[in-house]
Amino acid sequence: MKGHIFNLLEDFISQVSDEDTLYEILDQCSFDTSSSFVRTENYPDEHLLEIVNHTIAKLGITMETAQFEFGKWLYPKLIKLLPSEFTDFPHPAHVLKNLDELHKVELTKLYPDAKPPTFQYEVVNETQACLYYCSPRRMFDLVNGVLQGMAEHYDVGIQTKVIANWQGDENRARFELTYNQAPH
Repeated sequence: MKGHIFNLLEDFISQVSDEDTLYEILDQCSFDTSSSFVRTENYPDEHLLEIVNHTIAKLGITMETAQFEFGKWLYPKLIKLLPSEFTDFPHPAHVLKNLDELHKVELTKLYPDAKPPTFQYEVVNETQACLYYCSPRRMFDLVNGVLQGMAEHYDVGIQTKVIANWQGDENRARFELTYNQAPH
Protein backbone atom coordinates (compact mmCIF):
# COMPACT_ATOMS: atom_id res chain seq x y z
CA MET A 1 0.00 0.00 0.00
CA LYS A 2 1.32 3.43 -0.88
CA GLY A 3 2.50 5.78 1.85
CA HIS A 4 0.08 8.40 0.55
CA ILE A 5 -2.84 6.30 1.84
CA PHE A 6 -1.10 6.01 5.23
CA ASN A 7 -0.71 9.80 5.33
CA LEU A 8 -4.37 10.31 4.46
CA LEU A 9 -5.42 7.78 7.11
CA GLU A 10 -3.38 9.65 9.73
CA ASP A 11 -5.09 12.92 8.70
CA PHE A 12 -8.48 11.25 8.91
CA ILE A 13 -7.83 9.82 12.38
CA SER A 14 -6.64 13.22 13.61
CA GLN A 15 -9.79 14.88 12.26
CA VAL A 16 -12.30 12.37 13.65
CA SER A 17 -10.57 12.20 17.03
CA ASP A 18 -7.46 14.26 17.79
CA GLU A 19 -3.72 14.18 17.33
CA ASP A 20 -3.07 12.64 20.76
CA THR A 21 -5.32 9.71 19.88
CA LEU A 22 -3.46 9.26 16.59
CA TYR A 23 -0.13 9.06 18.45
CA GLU A 24 -1.57 6.60 20.97
CA ILE A 25 -2.73 4.40 18.06
CA LEU A 26 0.64 4.60 16.31
CA ASP A 27 2.45 3.77 19.57
CA GLN A 28 0.45 0.53 19.80
CA CYS A 29 1.71 -0.69 16.41
CA SER A 30 4.22 -3.54 16.28
CA PHE A 31 6.20 -1.87 13.47
CA ASP A 32 8.27 1.33 13.56
CA THR A 33 6.02 4.39 13.33
CA SER A 34 8.57 6.88 14.65
CA SER A 35 9.18 8.42 11.23
CA SER A 36 6.63 9.69 8.73
CA PHE A 37 5.33 7.48 5.98
CA VAL A 38 6.81 8.52 2.64
CA ARG A 39 4.05 9.22 0.15
CA THR A 40 5.66 7.36 -2.76
CA GLU A 41 6.96 4.36 -0.80
CA ASN A 42 5.25 1.00 -0.57
CA TYR A 43 4.35 -0.39 2.84
CA PRO A 44 2.85 -3.77 3.69
CA ASP A 45 -0.95 -3.87 3.65
CA GLU A 46 -0.68 -5.51 7.06
CA HIS A 47 0.72 -2.28 8.53
CA LEU A 48 -2.28 -0.30 7.31
CA LEU A 49 -4.63 -2.93 8.68
CA GLU A 50 -2.84 -2.86 12.03
CA ILE A 51 -3.35 0.92 12.26
CA VAL A 52 -7.00 0.49 11.31
CA ASN A 53 -7.49 -2.31 13.85
CA HIS A 54 -5.99 -0.19 16.65
CA THR A 55 -8.14 2.74 15.51
CA ILE A 56 -11.42 0.84 15.57
CA ALA A 57 -10.57 -0.58 19.01
CA LYS A 58 -9.66 2.87 20.35
CA LEU A 59 -12.69 4.62 18.85
CA GLY A 60 -15.15 1.79 19.48
CA ILE A 61 -16.34 1.48 15.88
CA THR A 62 -16.62 -1.42 13.46
CA MET A 63 -14.29 -2.16 10.55
CA GLU A 64 -17.20 -1.53 8.18
CA THR A 65 -17.88 1.91 9.68
CA ALA A 66 -14.18 2.82 9.63
CA GLN A 67 -13.78 1.89 5.96
CA PHE A 68 -17.02 3.61 4.94
CA GLU A 69 -16.29 6.87 6.77
CA PHE A 70 -12.69 6.96 5.54
CA GLY A 71 -13.85 6.38 1.96
CA LYS A 72 -16.46 9.13 2.22
CA TRP A 73 -13.87 11.53 3.64
CA LEU A 74 -11.28 10.42 1.08
CA TYR A 75 -13.00 11.28 -2.20
CA PRO A 76 -12.58 15.08 -2.05
CA LYS A 77 -8.90 14.58 -1.19
CA LEU A 78 -8.24 12.18 -4.07
CA ILE A 79 -9.82 14.24 -6.83
CA LYS A 80 -7.39 17.06 -6.12
CA LEU A 81 -4.62 14.76 -7.39
CA LEU A 82 -6.31 14.05 -10.71
CA PRO A 83 -6.48 15.94 -13.99
CA SER A 84 -9.76 17.82 -14.37
CA GLU A 85 -10.69 15.85 -17.49
CA PHE A 86 -11.35 12.90 -15.16
CA THR A 87 -13.31 14.78 -12.50
CA ASP A 88 -14.81 17.97 -13.95
CA PHE A 89 -18.30 16.64 -14.61
CA PRO A 90 -21.79 17.43 -13.31
CA HIS A 91 -22.54 13.79 -12.38
CA PRO A 92 -20.55 10.94 -10.79
CA ALA A 93 -21.56 8.50 -13.58
CA HIS A 94 -19.08 10.20 -15.91
CA VAL A 95 -16.25 9.58 -13.45
CA LEU A 96 -17.33 6.02 -12.70
CA LYS A 97 -17.44 5.12 -16.41
CA ASN A 98 -13.73 5.91 -16.62
CA LEU A 99 -12.69 4.72 -13.18
CA ASP A 100 -10.74 1.68 -14.33
CA GLU A 101 -8.82 3.73 -16.91
CA LEU A 102 -8.21 6.37 -14.27
CA HIS A 103 -6.68 3.78 -11.95
CA LYS A 104 -4.62 2.09 -14.62
CA VAL A 105 -3.32 5.24 -16.30
CA GLU A 106 -3.26 8.13 -13.85
CA LEU A 107 -2.56 6.20 -10.67
CA THR A 108 0.32 4.33 -12.25
CA LYS A 109 1.73 7.64 -13.52
CA LEU A 110 1.94 8.83 -9.93
CA TYR A 111 2.86 5.44 -8.51
CA PRO A 112 4.30 3.09 -11.18
CA ASP A 113 4.45 0.09 -8.85
CA ALA A 114 0.91 0.53 -7.47
CA LYS A 115 -1.48 -2.43 -7.51
CA PRO A 116 -4.83 -0.69 -7.91
CA PRO A 117 -8.18 -2.45 -7.90
CA THR A 118 -10.04 -2.97 -11.17
CA PHE A 119 -13.43 -1.50 -11.93
CA GLN A 120 -16.05 -2.13 -14.57
CA TYR A 121 -19.05 0.15 -15.05
CA GLU A 122 -22.25 -1.03 -16.65
CA VAL A 123 -25.25 1.20 -17.42
CA VAL A 124 -28.57 -0.47 -16.60
CA ASN A 125 -30.89 2.42 -17.48
CA GLU A 126 -31.06 6.20 -17.19
CA THR A 127 -30.71 6.26 -13.39
CA GLN A 128 -29.24 2.86 -12.59
CA ALA A 129 -25.84 1.30 -13.12
CA CYS A 130 -23.59 -1.42 -11.73
CA LEU A 131 -20.01 -0.94 -10.65
CA TYR A 132 -17.89 -4.08 -10.36
CA TYR A 133 -14.87 -3.91 -8.08
CA CYS A 134 -12.09 -6.47 -7.85
CA SER A 135 -9.16 -6.41 -5.43
CA PRO A 136 -7.54 -8.93 -3.08
CA ARG A 137 -7.80 -6.18 -0.42
CA ARG A 138 -11.63 -6.56 -0.47
CA MET A 139 -12.32 -3.02 0.73
CA PHE A 140 -15.98 -3.07 -0.24
CA ASP A 141 -17.07 -0.69 2.52
CA LEU A 142 -14.32 1.76 1.57
CA VAL A 143 -15.58 1.79 -2.04
CA ASN A 144 -19.12 2.31 -0.79
CA GLY A 145 -17.90 5.26 1.28
CA VAL A 146 -16.05 6.72 -1.71
CA LEU A 147 -19.31 6.46 -3.69
CA GLN A 148 -21.08 8.47 -0.99
CA GLY A 149 -18.25 11.01 -1.00
CA MET A 150 -18.78 11.32 -4.75
CA ALA A 151 -22.52 11.75 -4.22
CA GLU A 152 -21.86 14.65 -1.86
CA HIS A 153 -19.22 16.20 -4.09
CA TYR A 154 -21.42 16.13 -7.20
CA ASP A 155 -24.64 16.79 -5.24
CA VAL A 156 -26.23 13.71 -6.81
CA GLY A 157 -27.77 11.12 -4.49
CA ILE A 158 -26.54 7.56 -4.93
CA GLN A 159 -28.24 4.60 -3.31
CA THR A 160 -26.02 1.54 -3.28
CA LYS A 161 -26.65 -2.13 -2.80
CA VAL A 162 -23.42 -4.06 -2.32
CA ILE A 163 -23.20 -7.72 -3.28
CA ALA A 164 -19.91 -9.08 -1.96
CA ASN A 165 -18.30 -12.26 -3.26
CA TRP A 166 -19.74 -11.53 -6.68
CA GLN A 167 -20.00 -14.69 -8.77
CA GLY A 168 -18.28 -16.69 -6.04
CA ASP A 169 -15.11 -14.59 -6.09
CA GLU A 170 -14.29 -13.27 -2.60
CA ASN A 171 -12.22 -10.46 -4.16
CA ARG A 172 -15.14 -9.07 -6.20
CA ALA A 173 -18.22 -7.03 -5.37
CA ARG A 174 -21.08 -5.69 -7.41
CA PHE A 175 -22.36 -2.25 -6.46
CA GLU A 176 -25.89 -1.68 -7.72
CA LEU A 177 -26.22 2.08 -8.04
CA THR A 178 -29.40 4.14 -8.24
CA TYR A 179 -28.94 7.86 -8.89
CA ASN A 180 -31.55 10.39 -7.81
CA GLN A 181 -31.10 12.10 -11.17
CA ALA A 182 -30.00 11.00 -14.60
CA PRO A 183 -26.58 12.01 -15.94
CA HIS A 184 -26.63 14.90 -18.38
